[in-house]
Amino acid sequence: MRPNRIFAIGVTVAALAGCGVSTTPGAASPSYVASGSATPSGALASGAPTPAASAEATPEPTPDARPLQGLLPADFRGVEAHTFPVGQDMLARLATALGLRPGGLDVAYASDHGPAFVQMYALRASGHDPGELLDALSQAAYAGASGSVTVEERQLGDRRVTVISEPSQAASIGSFYALVDGETLIVAQALAEPVVEAAFHELPRQD
Repeated sequence: MRPNRIFAIGVTVAALAGCGVSTTPGAASPSYVASGSATPSGALASGAPTPAASAEATPEPTPDARPLQGLLPADFRGVEAHTFPVGQDMLARLATALGLRPGGLDVAYASDHGPAFVQMYALRASGHDPGELLDALSQAAYAGASGSVTVEERQLGDRRVTVISEPSQAASIGSFYALVDGETLIVAQALAEPVVEAAFHELPRQD
């Protein structure tokens, strides 16, 4: 009987020893290791940015807080510019094209109503970038124009501008020349292109 009892005790000790090995740290099964390698903590350890971290790193655009009037000429060839509102019908059409209420545009004016006629506008609209204003201007510049408005890029002196024109009306109310300055759309309306070039030359230089 004693040999059998010793054998039984030996089997029990061996079984307990086998259980101890399976609970030793680092002895996890291959399937556990594979599933652990796909956890989010593994992505963080590799240094890969999470979508939330990337979003937080994107800076918000800074609103253009410069006074609009300060972006337009104070004078034309030494003659003080007029700053009273002009082009109200056109601006009303522009606001409508943008889905804004009447008066929803921020506007400043500078004009010369002498022989070298030119009217200039500095335009902003909350929630709309200058590119959207420019697209809407091509729809709003000429009342009743249908399919005959031309839009083209042109070099004017040292500036690249967008020219909006309509053949049947340009001779009476002029063409529109537009350029982007930060978050502002600067527009000059004139009968003659050299007048516009001279007017843009009068624009304040921004530091």
